[in-house]
Amino acid sequence: MTSRLNSHHWLDVLYNDVRRTAGGVKDAALFLSERRGKQIHYESLRAKLNGQEGESMTFEIADLLTEWMLQKAGAAEFAHRWAQTYAMVEHGLTCLDVPPPPEGGWPDELKAIHEKVLMVGAKVGGLNASTLEALADGQIDNDERSALYALFMELAVLAFRGARNVSRVQC
Repeated sequence: MTSRLNSHHWLDVLYNDVRRTAGGVKDAALFLSERRGKQIHYESLRAKLNGQEGESMTFEIADLLTEWMLQKAGAAEFAHRWAQTYAMVEHGLTCLDVPPPPEGGWPDELKAIHEKVLMVGAKVGGLNASTLEALADGQIDNDERSALYALFMELAVLAFRGARNVSRVQC
């Protein structure tokens, strides 16, 4: 089986995330069959996820697969990645899953801001090292591209979380 690991094409992201969700493609096909009231064999779903000639993935099915992943333990953290990738790569839009703050916000927003700034610094250090390593040979391969993409997205989420903290500081 060919494994596609690119985090910069939405269908690759959806396929890989369905595969890594508990139950994988077989369980996803069962969920779709029950949810839609229309039978879909897991190999047919795999063909759609692979983008095989003559097969296509609809947004309706992708959305239902997102619903399925959100119901599975551990999959909620990546269930929206395909939509984020689609928005960014195809349309230049950004949408991110930003974890919710604690109920009522942080007890000390200033401390939360400070912690985010420290985390951003550490993340930027890792991004610097990864970028230098990736560029050492004068090119970026698919694995390096995917890793750098993921690091930049993690940095973006941290930035939005910090901005949310700043917006709640009482003046």
